[in-house]
Amino acid sequence: MLGECPLPNSRERNSVKLLTHGGDMVELCHELRLPLVKWIVANRRSFFKRYEIAYVYRRAIGHSPPNRYLQGDFDIIGGETALTEAEIIKATMDIILHYFQSESCDIHLNHADLLDAIWTWAGIRPEHRQKVAELLSLLGSLRPQSSERKTKWVVIRRQLRQELNLAETAVNRLQTVGLRFCGVADQALPRLRGALPPDKTTRKALDDLSELFNYLRVWRLDRRVYVDALMPPTESYHRNLFFQIYLRKDDNPGSLMEGTLLAVGGRYDYLLHQSGDLEYKSNPPGAAGSSLALETILQHASLDSRPHRYDVVTNVLVCSRGGGGLLTERMELLAELWEENIRAEFVPLCDPSLTEQYEYANEHDIKCLVIITDTGVSQKDSVKVRHLELKKEKEVERGNLVKFLLEAMSSQFRNPSIWN
Repeated sequence: MLGECPLPNSRERNSVKLLTHGGDMVELCHELRLPLVKWIVANRRSFFKRYEIAYVYRRAIGHSPPNRYLQGDFDIIGGETALTEAEIIKATMDIILHYFQSESCDIHLNHADLLDAIWTWAGIRPEHRQKVAELLSLLGSLRPQSSERKTKWVVIRRQLRQELNLAETAVNRLQTVGLRFCGVADQALPRLRGALPPDKTTRKALDDLSELFNYLRVWRLDRRVYVDALMPPTESYHRNLFFQIYLRKDDNPGSLMEGTLLAVGGRYDYLLHQSGDLEYKSNPPGAAGSSLALETILQHASLDSRPHRYDVVTNVLVCSRGGGGLLTERMELLAELWEENIRAEFVPLCDPSLTEQYEYANEHDIKCLVIITDTGVSQKDSVKVRHLELKKEKEVERGNLVKFLLEAMSSQFRNPSIWN
């Protein structure tokens, strides 16, 4: 049974409750994230990563048995807002791209505060927003600026006017957002900045989206990223950045095919902030996560695209010393190690101190550090590899790092010759 949900109404309509023979009410697993939040709060963790694969259940129509779905969740607790969101999207896309070509996958981004600003700008009253969001969600599977989304707006517009009785001026503004302010991030973000009132909350939301997009660009995920400013959050606890990832079977930009939803995610700092633990609540970490529709991914994947299993036993922490954190260099090196199936991570802060990075390594039992320095980047094109347990260190040319790590890991770093 799940414990009490911090958002009791958010899953009420789809949750599955059963009565046992003894008369007890049992609720089937509806959500993997809420139990994690309770555990994080109880154990007061400030940095934590985890993945979980499990079945979740949704109420079926009528008296049919509940629907069961295989879901995979990946979560990061702690770190900076846009940076951890970018890592969540990167990890999610790494899984998806084992099965599909990058040209077939679209990433839709939005921010809850940006959506609130659009409601206000368009004149949508709070009591109408949920119904309007439900109608607009019908556009979600269509690529922004696609011909079918533009065609679909004719139907959505009629429903907004006739079923919800919205004023024509409000509908016109929503349509302006949908047709002009949604699209590739480089174009959509400047248009949104120019149209919306420059209040602090809206400006921060646009800054977060811009920062997230820049991080995705470092990881070369920017080609299929769209800002979808009318996309409602999948979960009510997504009160900050959130995203959806779609599969496009036809790569034609003018394709009329709807996308297949593969993954959703976003930030859920709100859940930790709502914790009943007053001491923890005073300075809670942030949190971001994604949920993958694993059965959907497998159903659409071709047999020859399914990945081999990699048994990885060594963690590597990519660190920086000086240079203002060398965030871009750390991100690029991480991507290179991940590409070679080397299990690596970094402290998800823009400019962590060396002490913070050592503490992170100790807390997560990471023995191997790859340290990037300002001098190493600008003059030597080299990095330092340090093993904390063996107390060994070696300067390695940047271009030979992957080869060095793979050879060192094969002997658990204990072959003396690798350190010579």
